[in-house]
Amino acid sequence: MRCVVFVLATLALVGCQDAMQPAQPATSLPLAQPGPGSYEVVNLGTLDRTNGFGGGGSWAWSVNARGQVVGWSRTGVGEPAPYGATHAFIWENGVMTDLGTLGGSSSRALYVNGSGQVAGWSGTASGDAHAFLSDGGVMRDLGTLGGTWSTPTGLSDAGLVVGSSGTAAGASHAFAWQDGVIQDLGTLGGGSSDATAANGAGQVVGSSQTATGDTHAFLWAAGVMQDLGTLGGPSSSAAGISEGGAVTGQSTDASRQMHAFLWSDGVMHDLGVLPGYTTSDGLLVNAAGDVAGQASSTTSTDLRGFFWSDGTISDLGTLGGQVIEVRAVSSRGQVAGTSTQSNCRCSVRAFVWEDGAMRDIGALPGHANALASGMNSGGDVVGMSSVQYPGSDVYRAVLWRRVGGSPAAQLASTR
Repeated sequence: MRCVVFVLATLALVGCQDAMQPAQPATSLPLAQPGPGSYEVVNLGTLDRTNGFGGGGSWAWSVNARGQVVGWSRTGVGEPAPYGATHAFIWENGVMTDLGTLGGSSSRALYVNGSGQVAGWSGTASGDAHAFLSDGGVMRDLGTLGGTWSTPTGLSDAGLVVGSSGTAAGASHAFAWQDGVIQDLGTLGGGSSDATAANGAGQVVGSSQTATGDTHAFLWAAGVMQDLGTLGGPSSSAAGISEGGAVTGQSTDASRQMHAFLWSDGVMHDLGVLPGYTTSDGLLVNAAGDVAGQASSTTSTDLRGFFWSDGTISDLGTLGGQVIEVRAVSSRGQVAGTSTQSNCRCSVRAFVWEDGAMRDIGALPGHANALASGMNSGGDVVGMSSVQYPGSDVYRAVLWRRVGGSPAAQLASTR
């Protein structure tokens, strides 16, 4: 993904900054696209108050059904100059609020649940990185499992935070945190494990080493870690779980090809591959048991997104190049992600796929690139829009607000 390397590189640079809370008006730009599923692009702004809010960058990562958006932004203060450290934010009612840090220079918000709780990671005063939960603007350090670091990979509506943390022995273990207690989820007999997602019932999925050294997908519930097995090969890993407990991920089959799976009622089902492709990876599963993921080939670098429902696997298509990343699936079967516009990978754009068609949902004026990061139940999408040139630090958090019918759009109309 050479076309987005310059954007990702700028996000790796952090500095020191105290928390601040600037209020900024959002800028809505209608996307000229008739019919259902049209979107307007909302510029969420930046925490950088220098140069008339013109400096630095911001990136939106997650949005809930209330239209609250979280992500991170440059602050304009601290190193590296001139754009400052990166801080977690929550955006609501046109205002981007700095969530601060745990004493370090940087933080990033990754998840927001239906109650407005925010999970992410932050640097600490000692220079480590810890998972946090922010509730009502108060950032709480979730600690570690005895090591120096922890990072979240999911947040449920019940306030359950899951992720991975270093242990005193130096290994990585999956954890679950709730109501002030961090719990080591253990392993399947091996030395390490990692959590990837959780649902409202408190079920957690991820992958763990086994006693034989292989890696298997797991489902953890009520203190018990269950090995989900494989499709006949030596390895598997789980990526997503529905509210009903259906799990998706990838596993090797008997021929050691990697295939997407759907696990439900104790059985792991092979979802197959798209025609012309050799591997598949299930990334997300919705309440209906539909799976969104990616397919690839061992003979080329081409990537495709897919949508699996009721035994049928569908190719999402592309915007002219290839699908870089599938990021979200809604309960209505919409898929959001990012695709290149040509084989040269010179420009990437956010897309929404629904009713069998993929559409480009636009970018901010003067911007060539746009990446999708998340989507809510109403079909609103968040991500980033950026100017296209090497070394650019001009990128902005955006909300692609679905016009008509989505909870966020309805809420916005009353503001």
